[in-house]
Amino acid sequence: MAAAAAAALSSGRGAAGVKGLFFIFTLLCLVCFVSSLIDQDKLKKLKQKVQKAEQELDWQKAERAFTSEIMEYYSKLMDPLTALVKKSTKDLPDDFPPLGGLMDNLKDFMEKTKTYVDAEFAEADEEIEDTEQKLKEMKKLLKSIEEFQAEL
Repeated sequence: MAAAAAAALSSGRGAAGVKGLFFIFTLLCLVCFVSSLIDQDKLKKLKQKVQKAEQELDWQKAERAFTSEIMEYYSKLMDPLTALVKKSTKDLPDDFPPLGGLMDNLKDFMEKTKTYVDAEFAEADEEIEDTEQKLKEMKKLLKSIEEFQAEL
């Protein structure tokens, strides 16, 4: 290529050849610049998607923590509530339907529900960790792309 450029310069039409090369070089620079702008728009959209995914992940983690706290709170509330119901039903007539069995069934139901929710959350925790790792990798990749574009 250098030999062709040197031959173009040494010939009588060398100035026209240089102008042609300069025009092509300028055109290539403009195409690269416009292409770079398009990539920046795509990069911006990708960054927005990553940020939205992070927000959604944070929301899921907060929802999970809230649900766990509620389940724990109501599970701890069952024993005092059962004791209160048993104490309160002592003075009821003998033909009144017993509430002790209902409270025991409710406590058993709460324990089974808490066990189920904990098992579901264990699976969700793994997915959350995987998603967090993927988001970290994506952020590193985006940062690398930004640095590369800054060098251009």
